[in-house]
Amino acid sequence: MTSFSAPRTSRVSRRSAIRLAAQVASVAALARLPAIGEPPKQDPAPQTPGASAAPEQKFRVATCQFPVSGKPVENARHVRDFMHQAAAAGAHLLHTSEAALSGYPGTDLPSFEGYDWEQLRAETSELRKVARALNLWLVLGSAHFLDSTTKPTNCLYLIDPEGQIADRYDKCFCTSTDHKHYSSGNRLVTRTIRGVTIGLAICYDVCWPQLYIGYRERGASVMIHSFHNARSRGPNCLDMLNVRQVPTRCADNRMWAVCNNSAQPYSHWGSFIARPDATIPKQLEINRPGMLVHDFPDGLSQGGWYHNHQPMRKRDDEIMSWGKPSQHLRQMDGQAEP
Repeated sequence: MTSFSAPRTSRVSRRSAIRLAAQVASVAALARLPAIGEPPKQDPAPQTPGASAAPEQKFRVATCQFPVSGKPVENARHVRDFMHQAAAAGAHLLHTSEAALSGYPGTDLPSFEGYDWEQLRAETSELRKVARALNLWLVLGSAHFLDSTTKPTNCLYLIDPEGQIADRYDKCFCTSTDHKHYSSGNRLVTRTIRGVTIGLAICYDVCWPQLYIGYRERGASVMIHSFHNARSRGPNCLDMLNVRQVPTRCADNRMWAVCNNSAQPYSHWGSFIARPDATIPKQLEINRPGMLVHDFPDGLSQGGWYHNHQPMRKRDDEIMSWGKPSQHLRQMDGQAEP
């Protein structure tokens, strides 16, 4: 450490005293700075999701991908198979992709015109029975019917191990294509399972930073995020967008995320886990059915650290929906039957 001595005279001028203090403060500040690329030396220990839970308790999440079609009967067959695989792997929850049961209008089917809603309800009911038989939580991507004149919502049903609809998340930020087929959502959905608080999100939500911020402020530490970036002619910007945006949202908010996709070729990326140090510890291959399993509470990667020491606060007047939500009672009720 460089040392400084005061002038020998016992009467130090005001100007000399100010100069001396500035020199000492400057050197002290430099001594505290980490080398470029090093983690902050005083960074607090990572706070993992579910840290309040018993140390031996784990929340095991399985996320799956398969070639989603416009036929609920075929889609349900895939979901059932993965539910059994998830239960055999000791998972507490199976996570499916956006519109995994219903199919995605504009991509898997032209539109909802003439859609067989009764068949969708029947397949949903059967999957709820499987959830109960397997004692398994299920995040089911689907569409929620409102009435014959109101556009449905693009939804995730959160089905509990009793086969009941614990809650439903309706996609808040809808794309221009979504606007043709869906009513937008207008509320966030969280649930604490085995000591871990999850938040539910769908696809384009990731492009709006305030959604992850809103979930963090509601106590969520793990995002369960369903996507449909598939059935394309070939590569485009989506091959890179979400595998970069999701880890960034996690780093910004000190959160984890479980993200999946349809495997219908061409699918732009494979399902993955993201950590708050912006790393992806697990990812599936594109264009192929598969499932990955991950346990929470989770840590950071080896050699990883937190980057954001003061996560951004959501504005009180922030836009939290893109599109037109309906005021339908069946949309306002998160436990409404399909």
